[in-house]
Amino acid sequence: MPKIIGVTGTIASGKSTVGNLLADLGVPVIDTDTLVHELLTEDTPARRAVITRFGPAIVSDDASGAVDRARLGKIVFADDRARKDLESIVHPAVITEYRRRVNDLLGHSVVAILVPLLFEAGVEGEFDEVWTVIANEEVLRSRLQSRDRLSDKEVDKRLTAQLPQSEKASRSMRTIDNSGSVENTREQVQLYLKLTRGN
Repeated sequence: MPKIIGVTGTIASGKSTVGNLLADLGVPVIDTDTLVHELLTEDTPARRAVITRFGPAIVSDDASGAVDRARLGKIVFADDRARKDLESIVHPAVITEYRRRVNDLLGHSVVAILVPLLFEAGVEGEFDEVWTVIANEEVLRSRLQSRDRLSDKEVDKRLTAQLPQSEKASRSMRTIDNSGSVENTREQVQLYLKLTRGN
C-alpha cells in the first residue's frame, strides 16, 4: 500500500496549489472536489438524493441535469441543518470513491488526497499523514472575494462553516504556509515529501 497523505485546509488556503506541486513531483493526486463535481453531475445515487433533499430548483438550467453548485452553496452556507444534510449524503459517497481510486494506485509509494473538510468529516483515520495548508486571513479573504466574487458577509459564512486554521494545523502532522510565493510553498512541499518518503 502507498502512504496516503490527506491534504486539507480552509477554503482558499491553497490546497489545489499544493496538489499541483505534489503532482509535479510525481505523486498521484485525488481531488475530492472533483469527485463531488462528478457525483453531482452524473446520474448517481448521491445526485438523486441531493435533489430529493433540496428540490429541483438546484438543478442547472441546461440540459445536463447536473446540480448547480452555486445555487446549492447559497442554501447550505445559510443553513447549518442543510449543510449537515448535504454532508451526510456526499461524504460517504466521496470516501467510497477515493478508496476505489487508491486501490488503482497500489504501485506508487505515496498518494495524496485533497480533502477540504477532512477534520469536519472525521476521516483523519483514513490517512497515514495529514498536511494542513494555511494562509493568513487577509490573503484568504482576498482570494475568496476575487475568485468567487463573494461579499464580506458571504466570506464570513464560508470561513465560519469550517474549523479554525489553528485547530486544523494543531491536529496535523505537517503545516504548509501558503501565504507567500509559490516557490516558497514548493520548498515546503519538497521537504515534507522527502520526509514522508524517508529519503
